[in-house]
Amino acid sequence: MQVFDTVHGWRRATSAPLYRWREESSVIAKVGAAFALALLMALAAQARIVLPFTPVPFTGQVLVVLLGAAVLGRYGALGQGMYLVMGGALGWFSGMAGFAALLGPTGGYLLGFFLASAVLGEIVERRKDWSMRRVLAAMSLGVLIIYSLGAAQLALFMGLDATEAIVLGVLPFITVDALKVLMAASAGSMFLRPA
Repeated sequence: MQVFDTVHGWRRATSAPLYRWREESSVIAKVGAAFALALLMALAAQARIVLPFTPVPFTGQVLVVLLGAAVLGRYGALGQGMYLVMGGALGWFSGMAGFAALLGPTGGYLLGFFLASAVLGEIVERRKDWSMRRVLAAMSLGVLIIYSLGAAQLALFMGLDATEAIVLGVLPFITVDALKVLMAASAGSMFLRPA
């Protein structure tokens, strides 16, 4: 129990300047950070691992979505919106070019990034005290939103039933995304006011 108390005390002491940055920064600073988030999403899309049995690749984007919402709150969704617009215009989506990617088999994941960021960002802005359990629950909700929209569009695009869509678009990613939730919760909690 002493280790937990030590970690909690360290988090409380070190996170104060970080969560105050999110709460007190100017709109210009937050919009600039949202643009940086969009660029980071583009970079995370380029580093991908393609599996032979599914059109959905492994990328680092889920981690960036979760961290972006924790760090920027509502402005995380702005960053995801910028990513979608610039990704469509500049063609930097993972494996597909242009706005056609939003209508393809993985377009639901792209839209899920935006919706997850919007929901998490709103939760971050409304809640003023965060335990690690709450952070993990919120991040898990974000992943569930991404999976739901992603699997739904994958099913529609490929003519799959719900089970097949989950087998192709969710199950291969659960372990890696659980690790991303842990990483995002650990780093992102520094930007959230501790309970």
